[in-house]
Amino acid sequence: MTYKMDYIYQSISKKNGSLLRGVINTPDDFDTSKKYPAVIFYHGFGGDRNGRSFFRSQNAKYLTDRGYICVRFDFEGSGESDGSFYDMTVSREEEDAMMVYDFTKIKSFVDKERIYILGHSLGGVIASLIGSKTKAKKMCLLAPASDMNNRDYLKVMAQSLFLEKFEKLKSEDEPSIREVLSDIEDLDIGGLRLHKNFLIDFFKKDVYKSARAYKGKVLILRGDADELVFDDSNVKLNQAFSNSRYELIRGADHDFTNLKIRKEVFEKMYRFFEA
Repeated sequence: MTYKMDYIYQSISKKNGSLLRGVINTPDDFDTSKKYPAVIFYHGFGGDRNGRSFFRSQNAKYLTDRGYICVRFDFEGSGESDGSFYDMTVSREEEDAMMVYDFTKIKSFVDKERIYILGHSLGGVIASLIGSKTKAKKMCLLAPASDMNNRDYLKVMAQSLFLEKFEKLKSEDEPSIREVLSDIEDLDIGGLRLHKNFLIDFFKKDVYKSARAYKGKVLILRGDADELVFDDSNVKLNQAFSNSRYELIRGADHDFTNLKIRKEVFEKMYRFFEA
């Protein structure tokens, strides 16, 4: 894939003084007097607007080559945007996502009747939460982590993250997860420090209820080799949306780290938007 595209670097100022930094990608023959369909990208947990091994950059090139505008911003505390990842919550990312959506729809060169949302992993959760608040025509969700705040899932995650702490406790004490975590303020997740408010805030979210409120068309794509997001969670999310289709991509992992598979994903996404 050797597509070319232009870059218009942009920033959005938040009330707290932080800047969200991102880019509008345009086709080579971009003309500000014309109207273009637009795709807004929402990245995942600990990610950025470019993606692992340039996943989202490749995706944007594929779409701009076919006449689309692509809007890619880093959430606050991620990538090049201001703020601290330590203080990241789902509620904060919902706010950022709506700001990026509103930023996009007022652009004179954007066809307001053809705005699409693309969310990957936690970005798919964010898209599901805000979908009904937007007038996005369609949403494509890549391995949306819709059960990430499931209590059973989080119990397993907590035991994994704090295994050493559990092992040091006397077996006869039989501490609960709540007791073990009560004095823990933050987590180290892959080299990123994150306050436990992320989990407290996330517990309050009902992703499936929000999904039921969105009436546009949805395409959910997930790799059958994805070890981070499980099939049953995406089956449930697919059922929650009123007009959704769920497809498994054979051999694909969570980040679709295979060029042939990525091209397949991009093609399915493009056809869905065009239909």
